[in-house]
Amino acid sequence: MPFNLDKFVASPSVEELDSLKKSEIVKVAKYYGIEFQPLMRKDEIKRYVLEYLVDESILPITVLETAITVSTDNTFELKRLEIEMNKEIRLKEMEREREREERERKKEKEEREMQMQMQKEKEEREMLGYWGIR
Repeated sequence: MPFNLDKFVASPSVEELDSLKKSEIVKVAKYYGIEFQPLMRKDEIKRYVLEYLVDESILPITVLETAITVSTDNTFELKRLEIEMNKEIRLKEMEREREREERERKKEKEEREMQMQMQKEKEEREMLGYWGIR
C-alpha cells in the first residue's frame, strides 16, 4: 500500500512511522518543518520526527522511551560490528606486516648466501692463482 502523507498526519503512529522508507520519513519531516541534514540516516531523521510529535503533544512521551531502547540496542550492535571490523583490519595489517618481514628475511638470507658463494669463489680463484693454476 503506497504511503499517504495526509493519512499519516491525520493519525500518526509509531508503528506506521517504523514501517516507512527513508524517503517517506523525509516527507513527514518536511511537512512538519523539521530541519535535518539530507545525509542523515533514516533512524536519525525518524528520531527528529518522533521528538517533534512528542513536543507537540501529538504522541505520548512513552514513544521516545521505546525509541531510545531500540536505538540503544542498534547502537550497541553497530559498535560491536565496528569493533569486530577494526579487529579484522588489524589482523590483516599484522598478517601483511609479518609477510613483509618474512620476505625481507628471505631476501637478506639469499644475499648472505650469494656473498658467501662469491667469497668462496674468490678464495678458490686466489688459491688457484697461488698454486699457479689457471
